Amino acid sequence: MTLMTLGDSHSLFSFAGVSNARIFWRGPVTMHRAARDGIASLVPKNCRPEVGDVLILSFGEIDSRTHIPRLARSNGRPTSEEADLLLDRFEQALLHFRASCPAIVALSCIVPFNPAFLEPQWYGSDEQCRVDVKDIRDRMNARMAAMGVPFIDFRAGYTLPDGSIAPAFSDDNVHIDARHSEPVLAALHAALPGDFSFREPPWPPHPLAEGPYQSPWKRFRRAVRARFKAIVFKQRATVT
Repeated sequence: MTLMTLGDSHSLFSFAGVSNARIFWRGPVTMHRAARDGIASLVPKNCRPEVGDVLILSFGEIDSRTHIPRLARSNGRPTSEEADLLLDRFEQALLHFRASCPAIVALSCIVPFNPAFLEPQWYGSDEQCRVDVKDIRDRMNARMAAMGVPFIDFRAGYTLPDGSIAPAFSDDNVHIDARHSEPVLAALHAALPGDFSFREPPWPPHPLAEGPYQSPWKRFRRAVRARFKAIVFKQRATVT
């Protein structure tokens, strides 16, 4: 079994401490985009899950923190309704994607929020913002847990009672610190078959993200170019 993760930056930071995980970080992609364009549109050509593999999707943190409060204010709707409308569309996109994906498809939870990175301008006060963002994330996580796929829920290991992330387990941004991956490993073992173990990730863990797809022809050209440069360098060294 190959474990793959795909999606926003949490697909990297949340799973960088899992041995042998192949991480396809697609940039700051939102759940909205996955629902609008289809999940398959975000799968690069070098991500080829097969029968028996697991593909964990990570979407929604950006939406919960930034877009849902903004859109709710703009559309004159409660944030709960705005979140439900997004999740309805995402669930349909997930059903469509599962029909063509041979691997086990799973969803990663939306991590607890960092108060320093919220957008309180959409609320009457900072406290209102914190309470509502927790409610939005709880609602989104509950909906994803009921979508009929394994749900990787490691929030309890990183969350304070008010729904914010414990500073000791934060990267001082909006992610968990993958150097403390015990709750993630426990959640994987609870939701999926397989043996998952810890690896000490580089920090920050960006080198663990898979590179962009390269065609076989491009890889051949790069190999030839590298070989040619090595020969030229060796010849020059011999002359000198």
